[in-house]
Amino acid sequence: MQRWLKNAGGGDAPGQSTDAAFTAAELSSKRSIQQTHRLLADGNRSPHHQLVSPLKQDLAAQKRNNNYCTRFRLPADQYLISGLNATYSKDAAADRDPHFLSQVPPGVVHLIGRVYLSQTFLAFESEERLPAPQHNLPVCKAVFPLYTIKRVERLNKGAYTSGVAITTCHKMEHDFFLHAEKNACEQFCDTLKDLLLKQIPLFRKVKPFMATCESEQIFQTDSLIDTRVQIGGLGLEFGYPENSKKSKDKSKTKLWKLYFQENGRNLTMIKLPTFGKLVRVGLPNSLRGEIWEASSGAMYLRFANQGLYQEILDKYKGQKSTSTEEIEKDLNRSLPEYPGYQSPEGINRLRRVLTAYAWSNPELGYCQAMNIVVSALLIYTTEEQAFWILHILVDRFFPGYYSTNMYGALLDQITFEQLVEKTMPILWNHFKRTNVELSVACLPWFLSLYINSMPLEFAVRVLDILFMEGPRILFQIGLAILKVNGEELLETRDDGGFLDIFKAFFQSIGHKEQVDNGEQHIKITKFNEVMLTAYREFSLVTNEMITELRNQNQLKVGAGIESFTKRTVIRNLKDTAMFSKEDVAILYDKYFGALYYASHEASNNAKSDSKMNREVFQSMLASMTVWAKAKHNTDNADVNAANAVCNNFIDRMYRLFTENAADNLLDFQMVILGMNEILHGDLMSHMDWFFQLYDQDKDGVLTSQDIINMSKELYWL
Repeated sequence: MQRWLKNAGGGDAPGQSTDAAFTAAELSSKRSIQQTHRLLADGNRSPHHQLVSPLKQDLAAQKRNNNYCTRFRLPADQYLISGLNATYSKDAAADRDPHFLSQVPPGVVHLIGRVYLSQTFLAFESEERLPAPQHNLPVCKAVFPLYTIKRVERLNKGAYTSGVAITTCHKMEHDFFLHAEKNACEQFCDTLKDLLLKQIPLFRKVKPFMATCESEQIFQTDSLIDTRVQIGGLGLEFGYPENSKKSKDKSKTKLWKLYFQENGRNLTMIKLPTFGKLVRVGLPNSLRGEIWEASSGAMYLRFANQGLYQEILDKYKGQKSTSTEEIEKDLNRSLPEYPGYQSPEGINRLRRVLTAYAWSNPELGYCQAMNIVVSALLIYTTEEQAFWILHILVDRFFPGYYSTNMYGALLDQITFEQLVEKTMPILWNHFKRTNVELSVACLPWFLSLYINSMPLEFAVRVLDILFMEGPRILFQIGLAILKVNGEELLETRDDGGFLDIFKAFFQSIGHKEQVDNGEQHIKITKFNEVMLTAYREFSLVTNEMITELRNQNQLKVGAGIESFTKRTVIRNLKDTAMFSKEDVAILYDKYFGALYYASHEASNNAKSDSKMNREVFQSMLASMTVWAKAKHNTDNADVNAANAVCNNFIDRMYRLFTENAADNLLDFQMVILGMNEILHGDLMSHMDWFFQLYDQDKDGVLTSQDIINMSKELYWL
């Protein structure tokens, strides 16, 4: 389904080089090491495992692995090896600063849940959920990369209770008491031991990696690493959108230091209810980039691919593609009001991140709105951090948003409209009666993640919560904005009035207004009112619901995109010859159907997804005629001779169809004109066509051998 949606628009691959041929396989060679899924292959798994397993079991395992990776924000190459019920226990930090105890309570944990083990991670999620309106989230979620575990001890309390105690590189101990049969517990512990041994080569990379984490700065006295160089984004040099004093950065940083002291930091941080509270009140500017990275899972990708970002820049230095040309056009349109993007330093950073991503994902390349998102990220993050966060946003949070046909954004617009209809039927019916298009205002919200819609100081607050809670927060905020402005929206009669209401709202989103809070009236900003409304009234929207609605609407969006693309391609034809609209539509289906089903190996001579080579041309003919379906070579001489004649005839047709093609590739217009000669020509034009077909040297004369070849092939036909 995803492949169909991606290809529904056709056209060239945006990231494809216009200077030299570099394959995606070359680029991802380093990352592919992470994707081999062979870490337990030393005798533990059969080499024919995939062939032996029934399809149903394989699909179930794939779904289970995807859910596991999504739930804990892990790299997509992780597969679940084991999972047991367990009690997770952790003591409070020693020598705790007594201040702020109410804001950051001691990190004592004693919770029942389930512990999971994959080839690189140990993860835990509690059974207990947060109180409403956060009742869909667990009280505790912990992820420990195995390469951060420095010590493991077995815990045995009686004949029927066993477990493990791990100590991380930040000298924090975490205990897991396993609730399972003794054999299962033993197997879990043995597997953990084997996997830890495989992480030994990665241990030496942990310390240098931590040197790139801002959280180590605030523990300089007892830090494991040298942190004299400040780490961060453009904000360090050009300032942040939000005033540090006004946002109480110092107080927030103190609270985060206490949280790190109690619950770990960067790679080893666990997430308790306090984590969510600290994120929702707004992150301190200095830590914002790192918390984004840790919350989204981009930090694990950056660790696993250290140095890859710079390798991409070095490898493709000076190369050009359609994407790099588009990037150059958009650089000066990226948050032009921010001082950093009025200087060469900011523009160069933005250019490097966008071009590196375009080369790393040539199928997608670059799409407008990426520049807006990355320009916001770079204020708080380094280039490498922004590069990997962009990967998470494009590949996991919002698949298809930044493709050439933006099918993901269109899919989410349908999803959003369904949520509006479900939660605010009066408002939805008003939109339908007045023919107000919701997507006119809301599509830019989603594409730019609200960065282009509201002032930047509030947009980054949306990003804070987005990376913590996932894509559902965009829907909740969108619904809350409609709810807050509901009375005014019911007065609108056209799209213009609709847009004016939101323009005025976003311009005043920082203004304080009096809100009824039960027994008392309090003054809060419009932004905080939106966030309160999003959490209280639209808590029914979950990431699982969004995924389900996306899956339900994929066919509808795909069909709509395909229909639009088909009409556009046909409308742009210079000459439809003597074909009717219906006939052109049939030829379109045959042509692009052959392109779609052609494998990359069969089409590796083609430089464009909208043109076909000789092999794909035969596939198209085979979908329309019986004679083009060549049989497999056998020991039967007659069959092989017929295949040879068939291939010769198709070669001649292909050469004639591509006679004026500089790249020797066939496009849809050429097919229309070529088929018109065959299907709509008169007797004389058919004679001329066959003459050209066999006059290969173009001397205006058919030799006796040409006549013999024509006779053979016409007899075969």
